[in-house]
Amino acid sequence: MNQNLFFLAWRETIRSAYRGKSLATNIGLGFLAVYFSVSFLVLGFAIPTMLTKDFPNDDPVSKFNSLVLAYFCIELLVRQLMQKLPTVSFKPLLLLGIRRPSIANYLIIRSVINFFNVLPFFLVIPTTFLLVGQSYSELATTSWFLAVSILIFSNHFLAIYLKWRFNEAEYGFFILLGILAGLFAFNHFGIVDLSGGMGKLLDLILKFPALSIALLILPVIFYFLNIRFLLSRMFVNLVSDKQKEEKIRDYSWLDRLGETGRFVALELKLIWRNKRPRSVAMMTLIMLFYGLLVYKNEHGQDPPEFIFILGGIILVGMFSISYGQFFPAWHSNYFSMLMCQRLTMKQFLRSFYMLVAVVSVTCYIVTLPYALMYPKIIYTHLAMLLYNLGVNIPVIFFIGLYSKKRLDLNQSSVMNYQGVGASQWLAGLPMLVVPIALYYLFKLAFGTVGGYIGLGFIGLTGILFHTVIIDYFSKQYRKQKHQLIRNYKNS
Repeated sequence: MNQNLFFLAWRETIRSAYRGKSLATNIGLGFLAVYFSVSFLVLGFAIPTMLTKDFPNDDPVSKFNSLVLAYFCIELLVRQLMQKLPTVSFKPLLLLGIRRPSIANYLIIRSVINFFNVLPFFLVIPTTFLLVGQSYSELATTSWFLAVSILIFSNHFLAIYLKWRFNEAEYGFFILLGILAGLFAFNHFGIVDLSGGMGKLLDLILKFPALSIALLILPVIFYFLNIRFLLSRMFVNLVSDKQKEEKIRDYSWLDRLGETGRFVALELKLIWRNKRPRSVAMMTLIMLFYGLLVYKNEHGQDPPEFIFILGGIILVGMFSISYGQFFPAWHSNYFSMLMCQRLTMKQFLRSFYMLVAVVSVTCYIVTLPYALMYPKIIYTHLAMLLYNLGVNIPVIFFIGLYSKKRLDLNQSSVMNYQGVGASQWLAGLPMLVVPIALYYLFKLAFGTVGGYIGLGFIGLTGILFHTVIIDYFSKQYRKQKHQLIRNYKNS
């Protein structure tokens, strides 16, 4: 039966309407896969030398074993963000009489064929031969390699289980993030030596190779947790708790703004009720902490100026960039119906402008405490706020005219390339690179502060003429709306 299910999945893939329509996306993903594979391979060959040089007083194998736990914690987070869940339309299969355990086992087995399960071996295999194999017997080295391999697949099954759980609990990922941060703090401040405990376990396996077999209990437990989860939800007439407890949120207070407020409420409902735009909003909140990384003081030296520009764009304008690059495709599922309503395109564009403006100003206020690190952030972020509202939003409107692909709002936005076209790949260039280039041009003429004043002046000019800009693009969207409708229907 599993062979038939794999055959059906292959047919579904080659017959998909999206197959062959995203050549640029596939090339980009292939390049990233090759890049990370080569990077891990090079790191695997370099690890023995690095450990011997940086930790001359420690056993390099034991030191590597103590770092394994940190790697798996980071990998677990990466898998949550990037690894896709195995899915199948199970209701037709149930109606055909295929047993639920067969479908569940098929899904879990299929999930093992994953790039994230192959990538660690580019690092582990060279390390096994060049580091562990040089100090221990063949039996001990083989048992160590087997133990690490078991941990890799255990992490895979754990990540799949958690991700299914997090799909039902909207804030599950942030709870996991908090737990891992707490464990890191316990380990960092010496309350509990977690990394040392994992290192001692792997050291013990090198002494007693038979212990590696005991680790098999981990993937078996996580495997059956996944099976149990799927079986409990694999019914034809299942109604999820989320559907039962669906809440209707009141945005009637926006009616005071007239028709524009009504369409702002429409955008807010779209963000709250759908996974993909909601995950964009969540990532905006997470990126507010990005300044703690980008504004680090290295060796008492201030970061270069382009870091302040990039930090300002990301911290203040992340929502407008990540949410705006898919405008107006967020409404693609009902765009034709929307165009039949009694509204003007001007109201539609103005509501988006107002939403982005309010979010950007709020982000500017929230990120002002970073000025305690560098007081200049007060005016650098202000310059990028003005630039974002005056320049980036018109750029978003322009890119939206050539939107071609419909979006599936029920999927997460992280590592999801459904609906991504060339316009989305190119959208980030004018928004991220152009302000840096403009700054250095203004800096040559007017100095450092003058560079930020120049960026702010360009943005302020766009803000003062935003009504003219909206009027212009409303006419362009009216001319283009029938083409947009055809694009969304054919994608």
